[in-house]
Amino acid sequence: MCPATPANQLVAAVVRAEELGLDEVWIADEGVARDPMTVLAASARETSEIRLAVGITSPLLRHPGAIAATAATVDELSGGRFTLGLGVGGQKSLKPFGLSSERPVAMLREAIVTARAVLAVESAAGYEPADHAIGRRDVPIWVGSRGPQIVKLAARLADGVFLSGCTPAEHAMIVASMEEVVEVPQIALYQSASDEMNSPSVRRWADVGSLLTDEAARWHPASIGINLVDLNDGRGDPIELVERAAEILGSL
Repeated sequence: MCPATPANQLVAAVVRAEELGLDEVWIADEGVARDPMTVLAASARETSEIRLAVGITSPLLRHPGAIAATAATVDELSGGRFTLGLGVGGQKSLKPFGLSSERPVAMLREAIVTARAVLAVESAAGYEPADHAIGRRDVPIWVGSRGPQIVKLAARLADGVFLSGCTPAEHAMIVASMEEVVEVPQIALYQSASDEMNSPSVRRWADVGSLLTDEAARWHPASIGINLVDLNDGRGDPIELVERAAEILGSL
């Protein structure tokens, strides 16, 4: 889900997703849009089973140590149901601040190392645990990217790769790049759906189920889902879209 929708509606949609039996929900970080961590923290108090994830937030926007502390806090509130998604970030989140990274792989590598150290309350380059640190939390770290080098980094250092907003051809390229490393991480594969075809990566709602079935059979991802594109600019009712997605996912 995208935080262009009012926060209370996003929380209500997460609650509805749990009621419908969905296993996880990812909320994007689009910089100056609704803060995903706050929405997920509020959702943690209103739910008991569904996994809550930020997909993704960028170390260019937030210090990775602060990201880890926030992740640990949401994980604590949710009783251990939080997943931290890290990535470079897209234009929606970075452009308002004039941000970009000339060394994205190195930046993410350093961010993962720092976040791991904070979550484990262990020393790392540039970080020493403090007495007031929140304490150890076993928060999985996933990486979101469409670039093969960052995906290879994720295969080495992260717990999984979050793929969203990609075409099937891009999925094939990304998964092939992962197969070049010894251990392929878990994959969360989300397909974008909308009745307004404004991008090659978007599929019509009528077609998204069969596409996900084909991709799941081909790549055997840890989880599959639907990216609710119509929420990106505030269009559509989030609960209705969640119900629509749940109907499709439940039929696969």
